[in-house]
Amino acid sequence: MTGTPDENFRNIGEIIRKMLEQAGMSDHPAPVIFNFRIYVNMPVCPASPQNQVIARNDTIEPEVEVQRVGNEVILVTELPGVSPEDVKVMFSGSTVHIKAGDGDLKYHTTADVPPAEKDSVSVSFRHGVLEVSYREQNNEPGHPDQDE
Repeated sequence: MTGTPDENFRNIGEIIRKMLEQAGMSDHPAPVIFNFRIYVNMPVCPASPQNQVIARNDTIEPEVEVQRVGNEVILVTELPGVSPEDVKVMFSGSTVHIKAGDGDLKYHTTADVPPAEKDSVSVSFRHGVLEVSYREQNNEPGHPDQDE
């Protein structure tokens, strides 16, 4: 893609349209959501953890995927190379802080997320993938979890 930005967007749209056709979904009435990343000028394979954003002190800042299913929120991020006991998840209002470290390998990231209902957080860590799920705090007047 070496054309103008408008031309490039049309090309991307055409690629997505062709993908939907090949998947048999060109006449699908429901919205289709694609989740992908675009890496620009990456010298090596973007799938390796060394190519995630590196902060000061050689700390890796992995991206956090935030999904909502009803009033449940699911956060997913990749932390390859660390043990479950080396992973810390902390909430501060509507921000989640994720830290992990194992020797020289360090991760730290934050993400804006819906506030968590007290005592509803569940954390699992398998094969380098951290998944945090919780119920979203209900902000209706008179709700027992609402701060007064």
